[in-house]
Amino acid sequence: MARILVPLDGSKAAQRALRHALQLARDSGAELRLLNVQPPMPMYGPVRATMNASQYHAACEALAKKALQPAQRLLARSRVKYLAHVFYGKPGETIVEAARRLKCAAIVMGTRGLDATGNLLLGSVATRVIHRVGVPVTLVK
Repeated sequence: MARILVPLDGSKAAQRALRHALQLARDSGAELRLLNVQPPMPMYGPVRATMNASQYHAACEALAKKALQPAQRLLARSRVKYLAHVFYGKPGETIVEAARRLKCAAIVMGTRGLDATGNLLLGSVATRVIHRVGVPVTLVK
């Protein structure tokens, strides 16, 4: 069965991407793989000075849960199979790695809107993903 990766960060664009991926999954019988990417623990700085690794990971897990929770509520009512994952790293590169490791056939993700000059731009994460991944990517505005 095909798998569709849906990176979620809690944004409205990510929620729109999820709804699109849900419809694709319903139409094709695919499974969804929800992904939240958390930054790796910094090697130095205020976070490192005030938290140990287990405290940092617990805080990140709480943030990931908050970002994934609306999607899980929606999918619980949908009867579409899904699994939720939390990976650590730089978002663009980590999404590409997750697609490979989770054996996803496609990625559906949100984009950023307008920059300060008013030009329509893809977000830097979306740009990194489409240039590095070997599977189809659907970008949802």
